Amino acid sequence: MLWPMLPTVEIPEVRLLLRRFTIHRNRWIDTLCRHVGVSRSDYDALEALDEHGSLTPGELGTLLSLTSGSVTALVDRLEKLGWASRNGHPEDRRKVVVTLTQRAWQIGQDELKPYLDAVDAAAGQLSNDERAVVVRFLNDLLDKIAHAPRPQHDGE
Repeated sequence: MLWPMLPTVEIPEVRLLLRRFTIHRNRWIDTLCRHVGVSRSDYDALEALDEHGSLTPGELGTLLSLTSGSVTALVDRLEKLGWASRNGHPEDRRKVVVTLTQRAWQIGQDELKPYLDAVDAAAGQLSNDERAVVVRFLNDLLDKIAHAPRPQHDGE
């Protein structure tokens, strides 16, 4: 089979598209947060719990770069909404874990449906091989960004 000639894509175009995607996603999520009445930190915590499962408050704080006091206030807010619960740690009775509730997960699915449908539609237009390339690129990008040096705050 002859493959069609693909246009040359320079790296700055990839950077620009990633930036545009990030801006649009952030605007979408910010609008969602206002709609459901949570802060962006609350939403980020819900995403972390959805991705990683139950987490200790310390683990959640590390993932979100929050202090222990900020995590306590955040979990209090999510518990009050019925979107997270504190439960005993399965292996260490001295600890608790924060768990996403089924209610929060379902609200997330319902509210994110237009966004998820858009992602699914775009991914559905790709062949399996093309999706594999996208997944490989995004995993590699996430790894490289996770290990890239971060700007230092004064006093660090």
